[in-house]
Amino acid sequence: MGGTNSTAASKSEFNKFQSIFWPIHGYELKKFLPMSLLMFCILFVYTMVRDLKDVFIQKYATCGGAELIPPLKLFFVMPAAFLVVILFTYLVDKFGVDKTFYIIVSMFVAFYAIFVLFLFPSAVDGHLHANKEAVIHMQETMPWFLHYIIPCVTNWAYTLFYIVSEIWGTLAISSLFWQFANQITMKTEVKRFFPFYTTIGNVGVIASGSVLRTMATAKGDAFKANVKILVWACIFFCVATMAIYYYINSIVLKDPKCYDPSLVKKKKKKEKMGIMAGVRFLFTSPYFMLICALVLCYGVGINFTELVWKEHMRAMLKDPNQYAAMMGNLSMVTGILTIFFTFVASNILRRFNWKISALITPVITVVGGGIFFLLMAYIRLGGASSYWFGMSVPMLAIWVGLFFDATAKGVKYCLFDQTKSMAYIPLDEDTRVKGQAAVEVIGGRAGKAGASAIVWTLTNVVASGSKLIQHLFTIIPLFFVILGAWIVSVFKLSDKYEAKVAEKEPELK
Repeated sequence: MGGTNSTAASKSEFNKFQSIFWPIHGYELKKFLPMSLLMFCILFVYTMVRDLKDVFIQKYATCGGAELIPPLKLFFVMPAAFLVVILFTYLVDKFGVDKTFYIIVSMFVAFYAIFVLFLFPSAVDGHLHANKEAVIHMQETMPWFLHYIIPCVTNWAYTLFYIVSEIWGTLAISSLFWQFANQITMKTEVKRFFPFYTTIGNVGVIASGSVLRTMATAKGDAFKANVKILVWACIFFCVATMAIYYYINSIVLKDPKCYDPSLVKKKKKKEKMGIMAGVRFLFTSPYFMLICALVLCYGVGINFTELVWKEHMRAMLKDPNQYAAMMGNLSMVTGILTIFFTFVASNILRRFNWKISALITPVITVVGGGIFFLLMAYIRLGGASSYWFGMSVPMLAIWVGLFFDATAKGVKYCLFDQTKSMAYIPLDEDTRVKGQAAVEVIGGRAGKAGASAIVWTLTNVVASGSKLIQHLFTIIPLFFVILGAWIVSVFKLSDKYEAKVAEKEPELK
């Protein structure tokens, strides 16, 4: 009914302005608004806990700092993520998708409730974690490679918060929201609904950043009380996601205008591939090795700049409130720029070829990251007391790093991911499915862990117990080498992509 005539209606009922800014029919709001609100709630929680976990590790943890982030990601988050994937698969097989949604979200609610009621109050009062002297003694007497792992263990409550919050980001957005959206969004709705889910979801990012920034203006211990309010806000929005999910399933999907199973595009079962199988597949396909290189280079390059930026910010902003406020600023700017790039990216993809579209992300990264590292090098070489544009250079570096990080994330969501997906289109289905699985298992994981592994090696193996900033002049050339490899990979992949598109054209005619 509503689904069958949607395509024709969209052509006749939407003028040019509506087709760009609001291509939604009135009867579709019953489905579109709850789904958008679901995305809003999930991204609000994701943004808030992402920012808070950094505040805890950087400013509240005993002997904390950016040096703890690499071992946290490598030795704590990664194993936990594997276990959660196994748990998620088991729950889906045993209880089905709907019950699994409630079980998973309830587990997050339970943890955050325990954290805000018991763990955080005890931690800030000094009753839960080892004191500074004890941590330093363990670092001096235990094996060198444990130097930055020790504070991760001794600050175990903050480490748990970090792990759980990282998992919320990957699990809630991809496995809970997008899998659900793919299951219930009809073919005629996909191209109109999906971009606006992301746009409205990023309003949640802006709202979360704004709330954090406002709360962080509290002076002294008042922010500790506000942290509890912020975590309770996350619990509220987690509960709201379950309530909205229940409403959609029990009310919206019962309406034939909103949901017709025959009009939902059937998703083929996703290819699963182990790490060694993925490596073997990539080495037999130069095309997929180049796609994997793009993903890996993005992950390593962005994480290099982010780690240095967070360490510089930790050193400059002594008050946890100031650090939290800056993380709130980052989320607000990221949300605004992502919404802006959503509209810009669609025009770029229509007007330019694949090569130009794919080059925009690494070019922005090398220029923005280059400016940030130039400022950091200048500070390191003795320019910390200088003023540029009426602002101290160290403070200017914080703001440049913030805008670069926000821009890189916005462009990644809107252009990098789109061009990467386009690279799979001219391939046959079997090759495409296997290739995507291989890139995901190798490129995705290596990209996320690559920078952390390098930094952990520098601060634990090359010079055990050293600070991240001491290796700045090692990180900078590595950053530019990786960005250079990224750009070269785009050029090489572009030639192969155009050749495959040319091969495919006769089939499309």
